[in-house]
Amino acid sequence: MHILDDPDLSPRLRALLTRAERAPAMSAEQIRDLARTRTPSGSEAPAPSAAIEAMVRFEERYGGLWYPLLGSNGMEHGLRGEPTVRPGPHGWSFGGILDGDATWALDVLLDGRTAMTLAGRPRLINSGIAQRLEAHAQVARVRYWPHVTMGFAVGPGRTPTAAGIGFPPLDVEATGPAGTWWGDGESAVHLELHTWWGSEDLWIARCFAREAGRLASMAESVRQGVTGGAWREEHWCIWCSDSRRSMQPCLPESPTGLPAADH
Repeated sequence: MHILDDPDLSPRLRALLTRAERAPAMSAEQIRDLARTRTPSGSEAPAPSAAIEAMVRFEERYGGLWYPLLGSNGMEHGLRGEPTVRPGPHGWSFGGILDGDATWALDVLLDGRTAMTLAGRPRLINSGIAQRLEAHAQVARVRYWPHVTMGFAVGPGRTPTAAGIGFPPLDVEATGPAGTWWGDGESAVHLELHTWWGSEDLWIARCFAREAGRLASMAESVRQGVTGGAWREEHWCIWCSDSRRSMQPCLPESPTGLPAADH
């Protein structure tokens, strides 16, 4: 079943997809007829059956899906007429997602995980497409709440340790290898991988609250609760496309006409 036809989506995901569009997808027959593997040298061969069936499942569920998130480019899903799989460091993958906000492609692994390669460094991003969508639904939910942005640096390939003490409850459905969410109806914390191709990996911690007066205490809890690296000053808020003084809250104004995304 295509996700836009699924009646059992979470309320926040349903709210995210109210602005979604759907383009024609490839049929299972087309995928099976055209599926190929491509090696780094450029040679082609028939695709393994497991890879073919993974592409069929992906296209049936997500093919043609488009929705906006932070900007106007949107998130594009689909094989786009090219059911081609490639070997890589995490196994076989195919190109199935274009991240409009990052203006970069993600590879989809046969088990549904996603990976992004920047500066020649591949990194696992999502544990599955369902997790990716729930994370985006949470982004949309708190997009216009007051928030504070902080930077946290760790060694290459490492992940910060978060005790979660003083945080809202862990949001398991939205959490993946490159981003952890905690949230409830009044506040949220987001710890997200930002860059991973230099001498250190930079993660961004964001605190959100319906009431801006709660942000200072939330930020202090996060600074105490996240360990395994060093805090860095962060002046740029990519969500607001604006520069701020270190620890200065962003107070975005919500545009009218957007659907509510609460649970």
